[in-house]
Amino acid sequence: MSHETSTRLGASAYSEFLSRYGVVAAMAVGLIARVVLTTALVAWNNVPTHWDDASYAQYARAVVDTGRLATHHFPVGYPLFVALCLKIGGGSFAAVRAANVLLGVATIAIVSRIANLCYGRSAAVVAAWLTALYPPLVFMTSRVMSETLFITLLMLSLYWFLASTEDGRTRGSAIAGSLFALASLVRSNLLPMFPFIPLWQIWRAGSKLRTRLVAAIVCSVVTLTILALPGLYFLATKGEFIPLATNAGQTFYGANNPLADGGWVQVEDHQELLSSIPAEVRKSPQAYSKAQNRLAMQWIRENPSTFLRLLPKKFANAWIPGLQKSETTSKSKGASLLLLLSFGLVMLGAIVGRSRFRPMVRDGLLLAVPITYAVLSLIFYGNPRIGLFCAPVLIVYTSAWLASHLGWALGRR
Repeated sequence: MSHETSTRLGASAYSEFLSRYGVVAAMAVGLIARVVLTTALVAWNNVPTHWDDASYAQYARAVVDTGRLATHHFPVGYPLFVALCLKIGGGSFAAVRAANVLLGVATIAIVSRIANLCYGRSAAVVAAWLTALYPPLVFMTSRVMSETLFITLLMLSLYWFLASTEDGRTRGSAIAGSLFALASLVRSNLLPMFPFIPLWQIWRAGSKLRTRLVAAIVCSVVTLTILALPGLYFLATKGEFIPLATNAGQTFYGANNPLADGGWVQVEDHQELLSSIPAEVRKSPQAYSKAQNRLAMQWIRENPSTFLRLLPKKFANAWIPGLQKSETTSKSKGASLLLLLSFGLVMLGAIVGRSRFRPMVRDGLLLAVPITYAVLSLIFYGNPRIGLFCAPVLIVYTSAWLASHLGWALGRR
């Protein structure tokens, strides 16, 4: 056998392996990467003591100890998830981090399936490897934060939405809507995207108008019912209907106040910004949130030119990682550079991929994710988390572009 023939057969076997087992191999590598990095960064059973990690840990332990939710400041989904992990793991936070690892591996498979729906098998393999090794997604596994669970639920809901356009079944739309609602119970900042979902379902092709209308109605009813559950719970336990999180007003005011610089200002640390809110108003989380929202709107009305000058800074903070001074990544030039490179490359790849290769299914909901976050970055404030939430969607589009150049290695003829 000639050297050329041997090389050709070896390349063919390699391509065949990637075509058949590329996604599974990516999931295995992603699993190892997440376990190794988590082990290197923290002790698996380490109890969080800083930032939102500590708050989630506190609220979850309260659920385990009392059987009741002790907070309405954060969306209830993640404290309940952490409480479930603690219950199963005998109070060990190793169970929470192990669950994060499994969620990360599941996300690899889900993003791959979405890429397969949109661009085919080769793109699915590329998307799996990009998701498996995308540094911010790997890093977040070690944190007791809602991002990992939220991304898994969001991408799973998007997969079901896309898949439902193929079979036209109402059941798929109901499952997708329930998953989107659960994701919103984990993080509520993508809720402004919800009104677009029934419009997309009605607009999509592939089935009769009546079928599309029924799917949109069923999806909306299921989603809204799940979203109302936390409010009903707090109505029953506290006598006040508190929808999802009550920190929207604080977040809005934290980005639009006399000290705002395009990033985040913790208004609770600047009581002079809150001096006009009476003590009795602060007793009600919902009233307190609304009061801060009004203060932000008042500041914008009184300082329109200053607000307009903040918009470019907010946008830059969201889409150019490392600019925001209040983010922990800015404390490490290495972390900022890695975040900038990884997200920047995926962003550029997504722009090229989406513009050059038309998806095989209507991708309006995929596009709605970065569009919604772009708008939110201007209304509230921009931070690297926005890039983290958008990365799986951008990876899908990037995979189309890379697959077109790597067809020889992926077994595509």
